[in-house]
Amino acid sequence: MTTRTGAFGQFQYPTPPLAVFQEELIKSYRAFLDTRRADRPAAEYREPTEQEWEEFQKHFELRKVELGTCGRPYGTPCQHEHACVRCPVLRVDPQQRRRLEEIIRNLGDRIQEARVNGWLGEVQGLQISLEAARNKLASLDRLSRTRNRTPVTLGMPIIHGEGQ
Repeated sequence: MTTRTGAFGQFQYPTPPLAVFQEELIKSYRAFLDTRRADRPAAEYREPTEQEWEEFQKHFELRKVELGTCGRPYGTPCQHEHACVRCPVLRVDPQQRRRLEEIIRNLGDRIQEARVNGWLGEVQGLQISLEAARNKLASLDRLSRTRNRTPVTLGMPIIHGEGQ
């Protein structure tokens, strides 16, 4: 790292350090990567078998669910036993908003039914699902609000005292 004297002389702040990537640093990092790659088993660089490729593609087909797409990593099981509305990695498709609203209404009805019948354990589980569904809907609303925003042009800043 090096500093440039007077880079910000018009301000009453210390001159910040400027990062400089030296050629030696870049060369040593590239050498490290080459060595690291050479140490890896050649089997990791082979072409996948047809069965492996089909399994990989099937994983992504199975991620398509009622409300959108499951974002869990490849080769991992569903930790929520397919209770997608509770899952933090569910990405709700904006076109499924009405379906999500319908699920929220249905969960409310089911909670009322469970209370009437004294199914307190069911009430608790349904309330967790209802809260998660409401959070998904709020997240969807936030996403739609931010997607409709356009960039704001701030213009060029004017530094007073320059050239005086």
